[in-house]
Amino acid sequence: MNILEGFSKDDDLIEFICTKCNYSLWVPRFIVEQLKEDNLFDGLDPSVPPQPDCQVCDGAMTPKSYTGIRGIHYEYKK
Repeated sequence: MNILEGFSKDDDLIEFICTKCNYSLWVPRFIVEQLKEDNLFDGLDPSVPPQPDCQVCDGAMTPKSYTGIRGIHYEYKK
């Protein structure tokens, strides 16, 4: 099942981009928030954005622009 089934860019989606191959993916905010909570639970510094693995290459994806659950703003600039 596609996790984006039923969602559109008009919904509350966050754009992620691979820092290695530039693959782009829109992810629902509730999933991004869960990724961030997992990072905090795992003891990662709050300044580290949620970074799932890229589905295309072996790179890491990062949000292009996202204000997290703790009010920290993440902005990807290449």
